[in-house]
Amino acid sequence: MKQDRLWYAAYGSNLLHARFSLYLTGGSYAEGHRRHIGARDSQKPKSEAPLINGPWRLCFGRSSPRWGGGVAFLDPENDQGASVRCWNITHQQFMDVAAQENGLLPGELEINVDEVMADGDVEIGNSWYSRIVYLGDYQGLPLLTFTSSHPPEPTSPGEPYLSVILNGFLEAEPTQLDQHVDRLLRADGVAPSWTREALLGLANRSTRDQRSHES
Repeated sequence: MKQDRLWYAAYGSNLLHARFSLYLTGGSYAEGHRRHIGARDSQKPKSEAPLINGPWRLCFGRSSPRWGGGVAFLDPENDQGASVRCWNITHQQFMDVAAQENGLLPGELEINVDEVMADGDVEIGNSWYSRIVYLGDYQGLPLLTFTSSHPPEPTSPGEPYLSVILNGFLEAEPTQLDQHVDRLLRADGVAPSWTREALLGLANRSTRDQRSHES
């Protein structure tokens, strides 16, 4: 492949730029979170980072002590109209992000993008996000992500995790709050623990907190 860039399809906490950028530059997102090493190439992703809908299913499963509940997984075999945020990064950066998500160091994981595109997916181990998946092309570049080899049993996500996801959605499309809430309500594991009213309240609190932090 001549082109050295791709789109990384983010659907969990990496929807939010401040969270995703730590996988490139290094650092810790919040107290109690592990510190990320950062990619070998720490350049920022291209500025365009759109949300796109596709024939995938978003689900929440397992349980993360850092996030207080279930975390997000993408099921590419089931069409539920899930959304991903597209980050334009290099092949090497994608490998280093995937490595860190799977408990490896940058440089310890090699992914043949051409092979993933030809086969549709490739397994890199048995950790939570060890399935590398090709989701098609977007604007002339491959769209790749990583997810679980098998969709987990639904687990309700905690408030900190959903807050980051909602902020990521709103960062990409600030005027589409109702649609973002609908996206989450369709995901396995969200209802009945989370209602529309609770998600709207969480989004409003997150927006106020963000504005207070910026000021």
